[in-house]
Amino acid sequence: MSTIVVGTAGHIDHGKTTLIKALTGIETDTTKEEKDRGMSINLGFAYLDLPNGEQVGIVDVPGHEKFIKNMVAGLPGIDIALLIIDAGEGIMPQTKEHIDILTLLGIQHFIIVLTKVGTIDEELRELVMEDIHSYIQGTILEHATIIETDAVEQIGLEVLKKTITKISSAIENKRNVNASPRLNIDRVFSVKGFGTVVTGTLIEGVCCVGDELIIYPSERRTRIRGIQIHEKAVKQAVAGQRTALNIANLSTHEVARGEVIAEAKQLAVTWMLDVKLTCLPSFSKGLQLWERVRVLIGTKEVMARVVPIGIEKLEAGDAGFLQLRLEEQVAVKAGDKFILRSYSPMRTIGGGVVLDANPSKHRRFHTEIIESLQVKEKGSLEDVLADFLKNKNEIFTPVSQMITYTSESQANIEKILAEWENTGRMFHYQKGWIYYEKYQIVRDKILDQLNAYHKKYRLRVGMPKEEIYTLWQQEMSLKELQFLLTKFVKEKKLKECNQLYANMTFNVKLNSYQEKEKARILMSLEKSRFTPIKVEELLANNPTATEVLESMADKEVVYLTHEYVLLQSMYQQAIEQVQVYIHKNGAMTLADFRDLTRSSRKSSMLILEALDKANITRRVENKRKLV
Repeated sequence: MSTIVVGTAGHIDHGKTTLIKALTGIETDTTKEEKDRGMSINLGFAYLDLPNGEQVGIVDVPGHEKFIKNMVAGLPGIDIALLIIDAGEGIMPQTKEHIDILTLLGIQHFIIVLTKVGTIDEELRELVMEDIHSYIQGTILEHATIIETDAVEQIGLEVLKKTITKISSAIENKRNVNASPRLNIDRVFSVKGFGTVVTGTLIEGVCCVGDELIIYPSERRTRIRGIQIHEKAVKQAVAGQRTALNIANLSTHEVARGEVIAEAKQLAVTWMLDVKLTCLPSFSKGLQLWERVRVLIGTKEVMARVVPIGIEKLEAGDAGFLQLRLEEQVAVKAGDKFILRSYSPMRTIGGGVVLDANPSKHRRFHTEIIESLQVKEKGSLEDVLADFLKNKNEIFTPVSQMITYTSESQANIEKILAEWENTGRMFHYQKGWIYYEKYQIVRDKILDQLNAYHKKYRLRVGMPKEEIYTLWQQEMSLKELQFLLTKFVKEKKLKECNQLYANMTFNVKLNSYQEKEKARILMSLEKSRFTPIKVEELLANNPTATEVLESMADKEVVYLTHEYVLLQSMYQQAIEQVQVYIHKNGAMTLADFRDLTRSSRKSSMLILEALDKANITRRVENKRKLV
């Protein structure tokens, strides 16, 4: 089944809907208001049987200037545009605006359809043709075929069908069928006995009956109960096809046009977009900082404020980087096209492409930001992927996020990752990957973090990883931090002692007064033997003694609890005696340890509980056994 979609464009009352009905037999004006007023208000949908046996989808858009947002909503996924021009009127204002919009959205294939030719004489026909040729000269439509038709008199319809067949047969389907499925919803309705149905052009991927999907940006869950392509039930839909999905668990009040249906975790919901915009020459005032605009993207219209990046103002006819600060959340991808219109009066400003679908707020003239946007605009897949991995907030990135960001296949992404890993540009831990430049940035920041810690605590051997983690818990997990710390130690960028981390050049140095305090503390602990001493008694409110004791932790001194300490040598003796005793007797009671060490019951309990916490022993009822 063909994946080609044909869309109409043109001024109001130039015969778009009448032409589609003559071609397909389908009336696309379906509401009472449209029929009463004799004009299209919303999108219309049909399908056309071609002479070669293929079927193409058709999207009929409204021509009135008030309904431009509806017109643009019908364009995502369009392969061929039929520019409809009334032979009795020629090119009109909405014809021109529609040509601008189609050009800005990157439509490549056009057929110019002259309608109502049976109502005019030859002289007027020649004038109109001359007007058309003059206007399209130098535009993307310059070489478009012009076909004269009359829906009422059945003139030119077969020629038009053959032309559509010829162009559609030559179009290569470049849509990414390997990506996650994504459909911009352009219509929502209910069918009795089936429930909620959403329609749209499947932008990428493949969706199947039974697939579990998410509605974005609301992030409601649903499941595909049925699929129709051109009114025929099918098991799956492929990128490029006009698709109707019968979805479960949601009413028509819970889904709206402008939302996107895709797999879980495949789209980021955002309040901002980084874009490259081309401003039309006809929009003479240009774009100022914080100007309010209408963003037409996918099938949605959303208000936004403009923040020019690297420039004070975007002038008419120029192209430049912008950050759009949105008034509603959207869910789009880098590479998506959009149209920008003024807030009031409504005029088309220009159009462009999304460079970053979930950016942070930028400083307007920051060189690194501008360079990053230039890479996203023109760089190769490797450049774009490297920029993404280097600048994202999270340290480790799963492959699924890279696929979503780049819209590339998993095979292409994994090929690049394998090459980078072989050359040391990439490391991975479990399911996450870290780019080498990001790795260096993290390493340098942790070294700075340790330097600050050493200045503040000059007598502490190092910084616990839990304290290091307090600055990184938003960017990575504790296990990921441990992976990096271990790697830094192997590379001799920092050193570790008993899970305390320090810079390679750092060593604890005591002055003569501090050495005296250390000697005093050691003497007290040696005298106490297997009797732990309370920290506050040992320090006696002496700040110097506090620093000295901290420097001795896990070397000469063991903290049994935060209140009690024991000499490291006595702690090791306790471990050895417990191990020997249990090997010989099978178990040890509190009284056994007390008698063995000639200490009090309280002291024995403190030591044994510390051994339990250290996984040397385990308590079984009133006895201890070795772990």
